Amino acid sequence: MSIVKVISSTNAGANLNYLINEKAHNTELTNHRSLKFSGQNVYGDYANKVNARYLADQYWVVRQRAKNSKKKVQVHHLIFSFSQQEFNPTKQNLFQQARQALKLVNDFLHQLLPSTAQYLEAVQCDSKGKNLHVHVSCNSVLTNGKVLDTNLISVNSRTVTKNKKQIQHLGIRQQFDNYMAKHFKKLTGREFQPVKENKVNLVNSKAVKIDERGGYIWKEDLKQRILDAFYNTDNFDDFETVLEANNGVKIKHRRASVGKDEHGKKVYRDAITYSFIGDDGASHLARDFAYTKSGGTRGLGLSFTPQAIQHEFKQRQRNDQQVNQEQTETISEISQQTNAETLQQLHQQQLLQQQINQRLLSEESEDENYGNQSKKSVSVQQYKPNVNATAEFDTRAYDAETQRQESDNKRKRDQIRHQRIKEADQHAEQPSYRQQQEFNKRPSKPKHAHQPASKNRESNRVHQPESEPIIEQHQHNIEGPGF
Repeated sequence: MSIVKVISSTNAGANLNYLINEKAHNTELTNHRSLKFSGQNVYGDYANKVNARYLADQYWVVRQRAKNSKKKVQVHHLIFSFSQQEFNPTKQNLFQQARQALKLVNDFLHQLLPSTAQYLEAVQCDSKGKNLHVHVSCNSVLTNGKVLDTNLISVNSRTVTKNKKQIQHLGIRQQFDNYMAKHFKKLTGREFQPVKENKVNLVNSKAVKIDERGGYIWKEDLKQRILDAFYNTDNFDDFETVLEANNGVKIKHRRASVGKDEHGKKVYRDAITYSFIGDDGASHLARDFAYTKSGGTRGLGLSFTPQAIQHEFKQRQRNDQQVNQEQTETISEISQQTNAETLQQLHQQQLLQQQINQRLLSEESEDENYGNQSKKSVSVQQYKPNVNATAEFDTRAYDAETQRQESDNKRKRDQIRHQRIKEADQHAEQPSYRQQQEFNKRPSKPKHAHQPASKNRESNRVHQPESEPIIEQHQHNIEGPGF
């Protein structure tokens, strides 16, 4: 939604000079104060240029045609400001979007105002936020001498009684939004998305300027005190008490009209008037929310009415109840999950016990293969699982018994293996019958003459087979083998 403002000015020359001759406020996108001009019943100077002094004279001539030539209000200053969603100007598309924005405003004013209206339009993009906006300086008197009907340019809607008839005048802001919804896409090719006016928290444009200069805004101070009391209480009675005791803000209840029902009877609501002494030492008074006779809004905003505050308290209680319910459900889910995990652990214990029993049976069969006839000291029935137990199964006793049995079996197997190796070695030391026959067939050494008989007898004894192995003879014969 574009922002529309209407300001009444008592000096047409100063107003025109502000639009035409003043320097640009922001030169990031352009150095020009005004990018393009348009209007109705206005003319350029001798060089066909826009001249503020020459236009002011034209306005003066038209005002002289009125019955009251010394009319106090000389011009009505209208401002149409577009959001970044509507126009997002850059250095490349600045002049294109400026022409589009100016055409939208110019065509709208042609429909809104009579053909005798006199006004100048200037499109600019030198604001701090770099938003495109169109200024309109409209003469308060028409070219036929009649006065411009200010109901046509009222920002908000209003009801006027004329000739004993009530006439509803739609506000210029709403009229321009309706026009944009029909023609914005045709001109720009983009969808128009109107934004509703913020009535929840009213902020005055003058307060924004004071805040930019670092000044004190008593309405914003009052809002902060109200919010502080609201967040520290949970019902409206405590809210009133805390707001006055801790924040120094008093509340006065009153009755405010909100319109009429279907039978024409007035409808009232409970309203609040806040009063306090600000940081500037002055006493301040503000209503929660109200409409002016012209259809405008005043006060702090709809969110500061007693109805809105009580609604927020109830909403907070519902949220707390929902959080408590979610916590209860979460605890229940955790309990169910814990039970499921316990059952799963018991099932794993049963599987583990089955594996233990199977392992014990396998070891018994292995012991029988190695000739172990001893009975196990630990029975399989001793490890019957306890399905009701919730603690984990303790296998330390079983592991110790199993390790002892394995060591006994290993020791017995080693004994059998050593016995077999010993028997094999003894069998290998006995000479075979064939070896003995070959040894007997070998010739003996010749006898020498000088060798004594005792020697001969010893040599003859060498060829006789003896019971000791040949390897033992070789080990005891110093001269080495005898062959």
